[in-house]
Amino acid sequence: MHRDGLFQHGDPLRVVTFSTYYPPGARLLGAAAMALVGKGPDGPVIIENAVFVPLLALACYRVGRMTAGPRAGLLAVVFALGTPLIAEQFHVFMLDAPQAALVAVAVWLILASERFARVDLAALAGLAVGLGVVTKQLGPLYLLGLLPAVLLRGEGWRNRRGLAAFAGVALLVGAPWYLVHLGDWHRFIRAAGTGEASEPVPPAAAPPIASLANVGWYGWAALNGLLLAPLFAFAAAGTGASLAQVLRARPRPLADPTPELLWGLLGAWIGITLMRHHDVRYAMGTIVFVAVLGTAWIVRLQPRRQALATGLLVAAVAAAHLGATFGGGRDPGQLPLSNGAVHEGEGVPPRDRVTVYSSLDYLVSKPLHGGDVAGLMRRLRAEGVDAIANEDSGDVNDHMYETAGLVVLAHAAGLRFEGIDPPQQDARVAQLIRASSYDGSSPCTLLFNGTGVWVQIGDRVACPS
Repeated sequence: MHRDGLFQHGDPLRVVTFSTYYPPGARLLGAAAMALVGKGPDGPVIIENAVFVPLLALACYRVGRMTAGPRAGLLAVVFALGTPLIAEQFHVFMLDAPQAALVAVAVWLILASERFARVDLAALAGLAVGLGVVTKQLGPLYLLGLLPAVLLRGEGWRNRRGLAAFAGVALLVGAPWYLVHLGDWHRFIRAAGTGEASEPVPPAAAPPIASLANVGWYGWAALNGLLLAPLFAFAAAGTGASLAQVLRARPRPLADPTPELLWGLLGAWIGITLMRHHDVRYAMGTIVFVAVLGTAWIVRLQPRRQALATGLLVAAVAAAHLGATFGGGRDPGQLPLSNGAVHEGEGVPPRDRVTVYSSLDYLVSKPLHGGDVAGLMRRLRAEGVDAIANEDSGDVNDHMYETAGLVVLAHAAGLRFEGIDPPQQDARVAQLIRASSYDGSSPCTLLFNGTGVWVQIGDRVACPS
């Protein structure tokens, strides 16, 4: 959302009426960031981290502490923030990491409300759910198993005042945007992946509902996208140990939320599995269940085994960050799972191998310093160019250079974006051309993957000074 439209031209409702597949929560946050630090891509990413990383850590700590004490809470935080897909998604401004954080906060507050007996905490849980659905539509899917377990175990359904506060606040916060866009609900359903997609869905991302490929899809997504093998082993061990513990000692004390977490994980998995369109990112909303179940068992071990398991967890997290944050060993030509050119399609995890380490997961890893497209645009603006167009002839298909990013950078530089077909012979419109080579000349800026960007104004190919 443009800072200009929101804050300089007196149109604060534009963020609500803006036509898009997704609700406005993240756009409001990004607009606030640009109001504070100016137009550009960095401010929204920084403020997203400042808000949602602490929320995710706090929620995982509190749920872990409820389950097995303070040490379990700390280990759950280490697990959650060390998850490769969580780490790399906080490097960019997207919706899935904030959604995962808000789901985690909702889970924490629902459990802390003592089955909705505490009306104040039940209302705060409703606030978290409401904020979640104005961030992305999928949020409620991750509560499909937890809520029935909380209502049925210990007769939580009797706490009607707390339930009313929870539902009322969630609707008050979450419903207005959807009511404004009531005529677009079919688009929301497509965007959420539960109906026909707005773009063709790769067959591997939409297996038949009644098939083994569908049942196991998010298992592969967790193994080779969300967690990778080392953390997946902790999650599997912890879930198995928690299930065995619950089955051995029944009934469990109501203060122990382990049964609710198991039902919560199962319900979330069923919810996203039943959606028509699958994507490895959709597994991120389960992270609060996975992180707590994947670490609570460690604190129940004997001291030596506990120390060994803790050391292995820290090593697994360090290796995950080496790849997800620092891009250790990255090949410049490697394609992320978010790229349509990868085998089997966008967002589909590998299913023919076990991934122990990856230097590039869904979208990004380490910061890339090759190329300065933003600086190139600023120099064009200084030389009198009013607008840019784009021609992408690169033979390496990735997300480091694409239309959505160019639109943002052009706006930040004070330029209009004219798409791919600019007026001919217009000295005030520059055509950016990404390619491996062009016109026998050197590029104006060289990108990380070896392609370059040339500038053509009218019939002249030249770089701004």
